[in-house]
Amino acid sequence: MSGPFFRLAILLTAAVGAQAAAQAPSIIFNTSFEGASLGRVEKLGETEFRCHVQGQHDERGRNRQATWYYFRMDRVGGREITLTLTDLVGEYNDRPGAVSMNADTVPVFSADGRQWRHFPTMQWNDTAKEATLRFRPETDTVWIAHIPPYTPRDLRLLLDDVGRSPDARVEVIGKTVQGRDLHLVTVTDPGTPDDGKKLLWLQARQHAWEAGTSQVLDGALRFITSDDERARELRRRIVFKLQPMGDPDGCATGKVRFNAHGYDVNPHWDKVDLRGKEYLEKMPEIWYVKKAVYGQAASGRPIDLMVNLHNTETAEYIDTLADDAASRALVQRFFKGLTERTRFDPSREPTFAAGSGSTNSLYRERKIPVLLMELRIGTSKKLGRRPTVEDRLAFGRELIQEMARAVLE
Repeated sequence: MSGPFFRLAILLTAAVGAQAAAQAPSIIFNTSFEGASLGRVEKLGETEFRCHVQGQHDERGRNRQATWYYFRMDRVGGREITLTLTDLVGEYNDRPGAVSMNADTVPVFSADGRQWRHFPTMQWNDTAKEATLRFRPETDTVWIAHIPPYTPRDLRLLLDDVGRSPDARVEVIGKTVQGRDLHLVTVTDPGTPDDGKKLLWLQARQHAWEAGTSQVLDGALRFITSDDERARELRRRIVFKLQPMGDPDGCATGKVRFNAHGYDVNPHWDKVDLRGKEYLEKMPEIWYVKKAVYGQAASGRPIDLMVNLHNTETAEYIDTLADDAASRALVQRFFKGLTERTRFDPSREPTFAAGSGSTNSLYRERKIPVLLMELRIGTSKKLGRRPTVEDRLAFGRELIQEMARAVLE
């Protein structure tokens, strides 16, 4: 086709395209749901934005942590989106300059808020400490997060499921600053006398951003309450105690590392004195769990192994203060089993003089062999990729069995 009719068709097509672009509804950013967090959004164009990570400060207004963002974008279907995540630089242990991301910590996205995948590409500016994502969503809504979320709603679903098991007891052992329940789940075969059984304690999510630890504990708890014959046998020989969410307030409100009063729920364990009312008021998330641990230690059935789960960007390791001969042998046995038979991909050997103020201080106070376990969110050499939710759930099943193997041997 040529001539004036062809030129008119081109002009009409261009006009319709421009009109459609002009009439395209504005993209909406939404954080009005559980666990969501995002700071200021700068609109650079119709589909281009700079998203400031909100972060969180401690009780002194120091140690800003920017390791969590979780938001939804609406009206994005079929549009070329450019997002730059910024304001990622904070402070750690009073040392400015901590950065919550790097080239390997690629965010995740979801079309339904349930199934998550890592973005296939991300541009990392190491000078500006900014991450840029370019993508074209197929659906009109997309959720974006630092890592796959695990909210108190997910925990309620888990507890509802495992609570149906005759071998599981779900109890509330205390309340958070904002009045949310702190749960403890006990799992064992009630038909087998507890005398002679070992006791294992596993806990997760002292830091709200570390959602991967909740997925690990979810996998562990679902396995150990299952009809799998291996799980049945372990329930006949072991009492399992699982404390699934150390900071429900932060997990619900999209915080990062500190409770609602600004206190870190890990490194203050050695400071919290159960006789002090002020600690109950300021850090109930530590006070109630520490009370339960102390009660167990004094019950005549000591804790044979305790593991406190955490996430970090690129490292994976175990730290402990338990350095007597029997504890060292236990830790080495456990570490060997993890390395040989699970997805655990250690970046170094266990450290036996670390975590003095954390949950690890329970060894010094009550001689409990307690370990801090860090699990990376970046690429695992063993997996050949970044861990997924499915990997975390599977590792939970592996972890609880290796804990059992370590104490039963």
